[in-house]
Formats: sequence, structure tokens, C-alpha cells
Amino acid sequence: MAMDNDDRSDFEYQWTIEDVYLLYHCVCETIRLWPGAPARPYEEQEHLRILRDELYKGVLDYKFHHMDVDE
Repeated sequence: MAMDNDDRSDFEYQWTIEDVYLLYHCVCETIRLWPGAPARPYEEQEHLRILRDELYKGVLDYKFHHMDVDE
């Protein structure tokens, strides 16, 4: 864990592709069902979109490097 100047903590995890698929699905469902402000902070929706996109990068990277052409 590294501390940035803005006092934010960054973490690294080692996940299986199944973990990434599940987290991607959970984030997508949270976006779909997001109740909006003021029930949830309005910044949360943008943060969820960023998380969704980052997880999808992992999905695409996995498919590029591990899927056969015939699949």
C-alpha cells in the first residue's frame, strides 16, 4: 500500500478472471439500480462508471491473451 500526497490509499489485488467477471457484473448492476442523489452521493455514479470500465479492460485483456480464435 502506498500513500499519495492526497492521503488516498491504493491497493493491489490478485484476482482470478472469474473474480473480475463477478465484480464487473456487480458494478454494472449497481449502476443499473443506482437510486440517484440524494439517496446516494452523485459522485458515486461516475466512480462506478470508472470502476466498470477498468474491470472491463481486464475482461478484454484476458480475452485477448487467453481465448482461442475458434472460441
